[in-house]
Amino acid sequence: MSASRPARGSAPSSRPPLRLKYVEAILCVGFALAFIVWTYLSAPGPLVPCAEQHPPAIDALLPIPDTQPRSVAGQFAEAFATFTHPIIILGLIAAWVVYAYTARMRRLSVSLAIAAAGIPTQFLIALHLAHPAPGSAFSDSIAAFTYSYPNAHITAITLASWVLVTLARAHHRSAMVAAGTVLGYAAVAASAVGQWYMGQATLSDLIGGFLLGAAFANLALWVGGIDAILTSWVNRRLSRSSSEKRAAVIYNPTKFDDLSLLRRRVAAEVRAAGWRPTVWLETTPDDPGRSMARRALEAGVDLVMVAGGDGTVRAVSSQLAGTDMPMALIPAGTGNLLARNLSVPLDTDAAIRLALHGSRKAIDMVTCTFDDGQERFVVMAGMGLDAQIMESTDSGLKKVIRSGAYAVAAVQNAVPDPFTATITLDDAPPVRRQMVMALMGNVGTITAGMTLFPRATPTDGMVDLLLANPGKVVDWARLGAQILTGQEMEGFTLTRARTVLIEADRPVPFELDGDTAGSTRTLRAEVDQAALHVIVPR
Repeated sequence: MSASRPARGSAPSSRPPLRLKYVEAILCVGFALAFIVWTYLSAPGPLVPCAEQHPPAIDALLPIPDTQPRSVAGQFAEAFATFTHPIIILGLIAAWVVYAYTARMRRLSVSLAIAAAGIPTQFLIALHLAHPAPGSAFSDSIAAFTYSYPNAHITAITLASWVLVTLARAHHRSAMVAAGTVLGYAAVAASAVGQWYMGQATLSDLIGGFLLGAAFANLALWVGGIDAILTSWVNRRLSRSSSEKRAAVIYNPTKFDDLSLLRRRVAAEVRAAGWRPTVWLETTPDDPGRSMARRALEAGVDLVMVAGGDGTVRAVSSQLAGTDMPMALIPAGTGNLLARNLSVPLDTDAAIRLALHGSRKAIDMVTCTFDDGQERFVVMAGMGLDAQIMESTDSGLKKVIRSGAYAVAAVQNAVPDPFTATITLDDAPPVRRQMVMALMGNVGTITAGMTLFPRATPTDGMVDLLLANPGKVVDWARLGAQILTGQEMEGFTLTRARTVLIEADRPVPFELDGDTAGSTRTLRAEVDQAALHVIVPR
């Protein structure tokens, strides 16, 4: 397929397949109501003051045995209870919250955080109801709790089992889902038997703990937007659509700790949408995506997904500009400025789903001509201080503190050298200015979510220009005020044009979309209006 000819079926499917959205909500409400009713009927304390004199009849079905701590079975039960202590499970879930967030599984991290909240909630409920644990020889064990309703171990192990299965589903490993489900049920059953055998809980305590844990597990699925096994099974039966469409993924391998996980996540969404298997194209240090974009065009795909940072996005978009090929973003870098400005989710699963079911939008690109050549940018470009900051930013530090690495580099360049340049906007007379930075933007928001160009949109056919010449440290505070208020402050000029020409008195470092590009004395920027088709939320 030639670059100028529209891609076959280039528009993504008009709407996502029908899905049942409220299965988890119904289950959450159902388990929560069941827990409230069960608590009212069986738990002594503020809700049922007389229940202590009349314990639930169901507890008589399974009387607590007189187990000795020194017996083999007793020691085994205590060891299992210690190993599955709610505090340990809470710590493990919290660790997975951090992992999921850093792995760009934002919805999963929200779900896990809600699940973790179920454990301290159980503690507060037990403290309020004050149902004393049955007296037993294990009362002084570190795994024992003062109050037994709802049972802390069962609530925690129910949530831990849910986490195990949910993590397997998030990694798209069907075998692990099946094994995790069996292991989870077995763990809940083993914990229940152990708690009863140690005399730490009655049957009604165990049922209350399970109902509370199940309610929080489904609440986590509901709020986080994560499909449960039941929902996934139902939706698979509803999603019978098929298509001849095919996508290509151009990815930067340095931005992903687990490339196999990325492949599984893309494959799962593509299969659910009925698309054909995906073409995978990997960037290299020498080619951040240009030849891969040309290969995608030649392959006749219907969509190009870009999985990488701003540099990968710029390289691919510069090749797709002027064609009808839509580009979708799977954010993976530190800045992800185009994605943020287009409201593309930073959660990888959500971004992939948007790529397949979003709508097309034509945005501007900007062609920059400089001393040694010509390049396009889609987000921002600049001369002077910003290029020095980009060049000074430590790549290893970016992986640790992300956008904070730019702040460290900014401190290192706190006393920049000014340069003098002649500025020409469209057909207006040239103006000579001294400055430390000339920053041009196709979008308004920069790193850390700061709005630098209040009027900038990638569809207005204009490039916004900021000229900065702060004389004192306090002037940088004025820049902050300008960012917050959108009003021009002393030492900073904010303007816009269709064509910007900057002619410096000496070679000055410059950057394009966060990538340093050397030094130049001349930088000319011209807007290519509606040159690039991208996938955005509806």
